[in-house]
Amino acid sequence: MSYQNQYNKDHLDIIIGPPGQERLIDSLYRCAEKHNMTIDEAWSKHVENRADNLMKPFLSFDSFSDIFTAFLGEEIYVQDYFLSHYYAFSANGMLMARIKNPEDRQKYTAPALNFQAKNLLDVNGNPINIRRFDSDRRKQFQELFMLIFNASWAYVTISYDYMSIKKGAK
Repeated sequence: MSYQNQYNKDHLDIIIGPPGQERLIDSLYRCAEKHNMTIDEAWSKHVENRADNLMKPFLSFDSFSDIFTAFLGEEIYVQDYFLSHYYAFSANGMLMARIKNPEDRQKYTAPALNFQAKNLLDVNGNPINIRRFDSDRRKQFQELFMLIFNASWAYVTISYDYMSIKKGAK
């Protein structure tokens, strides 16, 4: 299957860990209390608001398009993203399944920014190949998004060539 037929399924996820700065944590607790939310819900809303602001183009390194352009070395237009959540991580960034002692698991709902390849466009309006986000670029993205969101950790993953299994197929 050619890459152009996969662009609707291929994607990059940026999973955002909990807040890393005390002032931000205090602010989130006040916000959560004021709006009758959990701290994870308040953090998720903060991440979403910041991401929405990064969708707006500015004249400096302030938008997703600018960030993707700088990292890939060519003009990239970020058309959209969506917010999802991961429940597989502990608050310290470890996968829950890898923590043997259940008492050591700190349940955490991690907000994640999902960028589908169909929404990451080159200058010709074509979706970029998500495989361009190799391991080194993903590590750089992790570092940058920890700073942007003042998060204690971040993970960047890609998914490509996904093929669904049809029912009844053997």
